[in-house]
Amino acid sequence: MKTGNSDIILVYFLGTVGMLLLAGGLLFFFITYQKRLLVKQLEINKIKQDQQREILKNTIESQEKERKRIAQDLHDEVGAMLSVVKLNVGMIERQTEEKANKLACETQSYLDEVITQVRGISRALLPPSLEKLGLVYALEELANWVNMSDKIRIECRRKGEPFRLDIQKELTAFRVSQEVVNNAIKHSGAGIISIQTRFSNEGIAIVIRDNGKGFDMKEKMNSGLGLKNLESRMEMISAAFKMKSRPGYGTTAIICLTK
Repeated sequence: MKTGNSDIILVYFLGTVGMLLLAGGLLFFFITYQKRLLVKQLEINKIKQDQQREILKNTIESQEKERKRIAQDLHDEVGAMLSVVKLNVGMIERQTEEKANKLACETQSYLDEVITQVRGISRALLPPSLEKLGLVYALEELANWVNMSDKIRIECRRKGEPFRLDIQKELTAFRVSQEVVNNAIKHSGAGIISIQTRFSNEGIAIVIRDNGKGFDMKEKMNSGLGLKNLESRMEMISAAFKMKSRPGYGTTAIICLTK
């Protein structure tokens, strides 16, 4: 009888110890798992913070680049012409009537050119057609201005019924499109650039293609911040940017804006 009781006690004891060990194991596993989750979450948060810092850095660099370009345009074009105008005005006072009239006509011509340059800079900052009519019309206006130079041909097409998005989204998309076009003009050696704007229930897609020499994407990604800069600017408005290119096959840039 005593032996039977001892066996039962032993079974209870071993069972209790086993349950405690199992509970301890489960508790240890739970704590370890939670720690791993916490570490993983901290890593994710750090990656997000690094990405946000990179986006902010690229955005600031882009703004500074734009300011520098505008300042250079004002200094080189407008500043130089205004200096000539000032010089001519000073000379008119000391000239005969005939020479004064000639200088006055020349000065008027310079002033007309200054007005044209200022309007061009103003249009580059915020195209009137973008604010009044929308993104697709601003892109068509950009194409018309480029086509006037006869250096390269831009063809614009649209698909779907045009609609408006938030002005900040449209302006950022226009700026990025403008930079893609400018890069193609400067570096691609292309003869034709096509800009297709597609309107759908999901949003707006802009596809910019050129028939230039193309480039190696991996090399481009590793060599500079230009492409990352464009991606960061689109991320700031919750949009997407993708570029595809191969040497000898031209370049395609895709911008996707959601409603």
